[in-house]
Amino acid sequence: MHSDPLMTTFVVAAALGVLLFSLAASLRTSAITLLLVGGIAAGPQGFAIVDPAALGKGLPTLVSLAVAIILFEGGLTLDLGGYRRVSKEIIRILTIGVIVTWVGTASFLRLLFGFDWSFCLLSASLVIVTGPTVIGPILHRIRVKERLHHILHWEGVLIDPIGVFIALLCFEFYISTDSDRQLVLQVFLLRFLVGAALGISFGFMLDQVLRRDWINKGHVNIFVLAMAMLNFWLADLIISESGLLSVTIAGLVLGSRSTPQLREIVSYKVELKDFLIGLLFVLLAANLELRSFWEYGWRLCAVVAAIMLIVRPVNVLVSMSGSTLTGKEKLFLCWIAPRGIVAASMASVFALQLENAGVQQSVFVEAFTYSVIVGTVIVQGFSAGLVGRCLGVVRAIPNGWLIVGAHSLARSVAEFMRNQGVPVLMVDTNAREVREAKRIGLNAISDDAMQIEPDKHSEFYGCGNLLALTPNPDLNRMLCHRWSELLEGDQLLRWERSGYETNENKHLLSGKTVWSDLPLNQWMNPACGSPPLRVQKNDGLPPACENVLLTVRNGNLITGTPTTIADQDELWFVYDSLPLQNGLPLKANNVVFSDARELKELYRAMLYHLQGQLPRIAPEEMLIEIWKREEDYTSLLGHGIALPHTWTDAVDQSTLMVARPNQPLCCTLTGRQVEIIFMLLSPIDSPKDHLEILSQIAKLIGPKNQRSRILKASDPMELFRLIVSH
Repeated sequence: MHSDPLMTTFVVAAALGVLLFSLAASLRTSAITLLLVGGIAAGPQGFAIVDPAALGKGLPTLVSLAVAIILFEGGLTLDLGGYRRVSKEIIRILTIGVIVTWVGTASFLRLLFGFDWSFCLLSASLVIVTGPTVIGPILHRIRVKERLHHILHWEGVLIDPIGVFIALLCFEFYISTDSDRQLVLQVFLLRFLVGAALGISFGFMLDQVLRRDWINKGHVNIFVLAMAMLNFWLADLIISESGLLSVTIAGLVLGSRSTPQLREIVSYKVELKDFLIGLLFVLLAANLELRSFWEYGWRLCAVVAAIMLIVRPVNVLVSMSGSTLTGKEKLFLCWIAPRGIVAASMASVFALQLENAGVQQSVFVEAFTYSVIVGTVIVQGFSAGLVGRCLGVVRAIPNGWLIVGAHSLARSVAEFMRNQGVPVLMVDTNAREVREAKRIGLNAISDDAMQIEPDKHSEFYGCGNLLALTPNPDLNRMLCHRWSELLEGDQLLRWERSGYETNENKHLLSGKTVWSDLPLNQWMNPACGSPPLRVQKNDGLPPACENVLLTVRNGNLITGTPTTIADQDELWFVYDSLPLQNGLPLKANNVVFSDARELKELYRAMLYHLQGQLPRIAPEEMLIEIWKREEDYTSLLGHGIALPHTWTDAVDQSTLMVARPNQPLCCTLTGRQVEIIFMLLSPIDSPKDHLEILSQIAKLIGPKNQRSRILKASDPMELFRLIVSH
């Protein structure tokens, strides 16, 4: 069979790139090492399966378009808010540190190779970036202290666009030097202005088109992709070598506009970017001339060593002057600065374009950048764990919790965990619930937990366990299945009602079910009110085991339902399920303490409180009826206890409310003091139930010791617990 070299090269490069990318993700390591080794092995200097020469003049075009799409996606995903959230140390690394790296590297290139300054600055600009695709797997693998994780993460995320922008400007300036020396600045400014103007125009145009829904929803992604390529081509058509700058700016503009379809666009572009990176790197690695690395000899090794051992430490020490970081933490930052995919992409496309322009040193750009990448990824990447342990900056397996859901129940659970010193992060697609969580000081993100990439959010640092707390049991199972591959802790918990089982979801049985016997889904709806939860200390009256959500035992947080309650110092987070043990129709939120100074005013306040749950009752009319009953037959039972009650057609089931005034009230009708009020409203057609509840209340307050404990309750939740536990 006759094999088409062009077809073979393209298909094998694409397939090999995707396979190596997937393998790197499974191994939680940087993809760039595998892609480089795989590309070289498959290329002409290896097994000769992939031959970039078969693409002919199409190789520079393919590489340029692929890099343009990668840079456009980078602009779309730039977190502009990140610049406002980061610490002063990161700001200094992104400003002073960038200048130190750029100028320091250029100086060593000038010293060792003798190139002119414009070429040295161009080459040095390519190794400014430290890319998140390389630093992310390292941080995930070695788990450094939180401050170091925060600095390295945000440096990798935010330095990409800065480095790319500087590299593009240096490239435009260097290309412009081919003109008459007097016209260098004019040509450079023209390239910059054309690229910037066209990029801004395309960015705003795409934003307006998408906001007006002029494009069918199913075609939005391919439309944006086509417009990005059109932007790149048109800029290069107007003035050569301005396309990359233009498409990068277009992505920045569109990404900063919060376009409604941006999330779907970014999701599509991320997948396309990964495919292009895999394809691109196999082709570029296969196209590398390995002999060029040998030709530059010891000088190439020396400049890589200088970047790692001199430039990076100077960068960190200058940027971190005045910082509260310890000496060992600064030493770790000095050692970790691996370069990655963005640097290699830019170097390859620049090398091809410089070669087409007849620049003799074009091969050096690639050889230098790839040497820095290989040196930093292999030496720093593989030694990071050892260095971190020697310096004492590595943490244990993270014990924090990721809670999927930011509703009322999830917020209550998260608050309890936080109060026990456990790190908690909440994720929910409901922006309103997320805002409410943030309002009470919880850490929360508005996003889809099935799609969010934790490596791109420093907030996930410290999360080792998952609690899937949505009302959809199938979603909870899928969440446990997905996050079992992303979290390093040993607990994956999900809520679902007891007995829930379907044939379709048996394969998603990751994680352990918790609280299955409790009707918690009613507290997972938006704006549903506060669930009946309370914190209880071990005071000799343990709650029912099935109602315990969380237990703090010997300083450790135990999730799920404990099988036994230990006779030791414990703290319980309890759900007061209904119906209650003693049959009283009482909810936790219907037990209140009051500042009322008159008994009648307290009755009025209680009726208005109940109106929020029983909208058909008329508080003023009912108050008149209850007070008239007081005049005829007092509701005071003695011992400071009052029991006003009535029948009404405004309620469908008996409802009890308990109020305790902060100061005893004097009943003007009898002259006796009142310390606690039980108010009962029942349907007209339920006299038997009404009398049974009155009997239950009488039994409750009859024994002196029991009554004394009820009257001495320190807060509404303790009062509620004492009432329902008898």
